[in-house]
Amino acid sequence: MKSFLRILLPSVLMGCALGACSGDAAPSDSASGGTTQASGGATSSGGSPGGGTGGKTSATGTGGTNTGGGTGGVSAVGTGGDGTPGTGGTSEGSGGSGVGGTTGDGGTVPSTGGTTGAGGKATSGGGKTGSGGSAGSAGGTPGTGAGSGGGATSSGGSGGKPDQSGLPAITVHLAGDSTMSNYAATTTQEGWGQELGQFFISKVTIDNQGQPGANIDSFYGGRWKTLINNVKAGDYVLAAFGINDSGTTHGPVAPAAFQTQMGVMADEVAAKKATFIPTTSSPLQVWVGGKETNMRLQPYCDVTIALGMMKGLLVDDLNARGVDYYNMIGMTAAAALTFNGDKAHFDKAGATAMAQLAAQELMRINSPLAAYLK
Repeated sequence: MKSFLRILLPSVLMGCALGACSGDAAPSDSASGGTTQASGGATSSGGSPGGGTGGKTSATGTGGTNTGGGTGGVSAVGTGGDGTPGTGGTSEGSGGSGVGGTTGDGGTVPSTGGTTGAGGKATSGGGKTGSGGSAGSAGGTPGTGAGSGGGATSSGGSGGKPDQSGLPAITVHLAGDSTMSNYAATTTQEGWGQELGQFFISKVTIDNQGQPGANIDSFYGGRWKTLINNVKAGDYVLAAFGINDSGTTHGPVAPAAFQTQMGVMADEVAAKKATFIPTTSSPLQVWVGGKETNMRLQPYCDVTIALGMMKGLLVDDLNARGVDYYNMIGMTAAAALTFNGDKAHFDKAGATAMAQLAAQELMRINSPLAAYLK
């Protein structure tokens, strides 16, 4: 898949602890957003196909470096990198026994992403890339694939990327609240669902049914009927709640009842032969001692993740990625991503940042929907 290099937003650490889910503050004017972008990793060179050197992604501390070999490089766990090139593992080509490199849990990858080496050859099965690979953290953008010196995979595209030309057209349906919903051009407020489509290829249609003020119960009694009636076999449904459920203005809904209702939604989507992706809500900005907190929304994140485990569903943990992101950029920069500086809602920059994190999380959890990402 193509990288997100053109999105000039910083990324966040993969595999960090769960974060916060968001709140229901009233919107007002947008604040100016944007943060400074880190630079990407340099390109390593050389190497013969099947065992050469590749590039590693750069980061902010000491990052995991891929190691070469017949089975492909497996990223080491790290806490960041120094931006210098490293050696990357590549895998055997057609007829060999190697498998592609998989991503690690460490290192924060800057938004420009690391570049790949010139020598790696993708696996004959067309799996993950050998040295460029998927991002090592949930916020990082991916590398550009296997080394340019390698041949194409037998079942994927060149460089280990999926052959997206054969993918069927699908719709991604979104169920959520005001932090997800669409807004008119007369306001600078945006929901992250409004910006999600830009990260997918044209075969994906976004059906954003996000409803301002909704909790999971009120949504199920309202727009859910429209959404589920439109779901077709092969589609996906992302449902992100917890903001209003944890509050008093449009709630509350107790975590146990919240989980039960989300389970009903999951079953109805499965009955349509579509895929339900439980999604934790975007964070609520509540800072204590310079750190983003999560006390209010953690119970809803916990039951969302538990539901995924019970039903064998992959969970898009946008909340954890968003908390990590806010803590990385700091309180001042995070406040600049909100609509009129409130604690829950976004301007265009904030909505785009959350949409990018939600899309990148699909790669981290190895969701089949990630095949449709640019």
